[in-house]
Amino acid sequence: MTSRNPVPRRLLQAFALAIPVMCFATAAFAETAAPDQDSQGSTIDVESEEAAAKAGSGWSLDPGLRFTARGITARSTAPAEDEVVDGNALAVVITPSLVLAKDDVTVTLRNATTRLEFEDEARTDRWQNAARLAVAYDLSNATRLTAFGERSDNILAAEFTSTDEWEFGGEIIHSVDAANRVTLGASWRERSYDDAAGSSGDGIRVDGEYRYRFGPNHYAFLRGRYDEINSAEARRNLTRWLAEASYQRPIVSDLRLRGELSYQRLDFGGRPVAGGGSREDDLFWPELTLIWSPGPWRIAGEARYIVRNSTDPAFDRSGYRFEVEISHAF
Repeated sequence: MTSRNPVPRRLLQAFALAIPVMCFATAAFAETAAPDQDSQGSTIDVESEEAAAKAGSGWSLDPGLRFTARGITARSTAPAEDEVVDGNALAVVITPSLVLAKDDVTVTLRNATTRLEFEDEARTDRWQNAARLAVAYDLSNATRLTAFGERSDNILAAEFTSTDEWEFGGEIIHSVDAANRVTLGASWRERSYDDAAGSSGDGIRVDGEYRYRFGPNHYAFLRGRYDEINSAEARRNLTRWLAEASYQRPIVSDLRLRGELSYQRLDFGGRPVAGGGSREDDLFWPELTLIWSPGPWRIAGEARYIVRNSTDPAFDRSGYRFEVEISHAF
């Protein structure tokens, strides 16, 4: 197996870039400690305030529509494992939704259609689609159970660039009190790949999240995930571990800043490398996201620097990714 430097120079550079994030988060935690003196693609998502209102005695129907435009630029990312590889792209996303609710039951149907246009004429522009049906049941004011099914077409997966997927699973969300919330989830995924062999794969995914709420739009998160894909085509086999810590706090009304640190381990057991063994990747990235959400609008900017160490020299590379997003909910 190819040898690895236990403390590579690039990893030290990434930790240096992470220092401002950690300093900001540490200062913020210290400020809130005493009352006299809180988710490989776009991660621009907003932890919105939870709706307190419940449906009345009859069913209520709430249709929705969100239009999103994204601009992305990235350099030195690993080949074929991101929407943008050493280049720029524009994406447009249209997301209609329907929410049907009655008493303790909420049914949500959502579909997201994406058009991705690359600046590089050598890249193939692509359509992507993801449709999701979820049924949630409130066991109490503190506990919610959700079952869901999702169909995705032409998505980008770590093991292949054009993937269709069925996913079925569930999760439980429990609020210990107004500040502490825990989420556990699991799902089963079946994938088919648009490769020459027409291969397929399947496997489990398990997620966990702890959230602490300091106040409106003021949170701290810890997340963990394990997932695997098993396939008769050895190159599609994948095992992944992911750990994330993030902190979000409001700056002024409708404006918030989020800092995040993430670590991911990818094991491709069916991809041998020179010198013996198989391909294994370790990724670490600090990330900052600024979000402004006046009314139905959401404008966000995200910056991250990704450090990747791999036993395959073709993937042993690092680089930055910037993204700007503008969206409007109708």
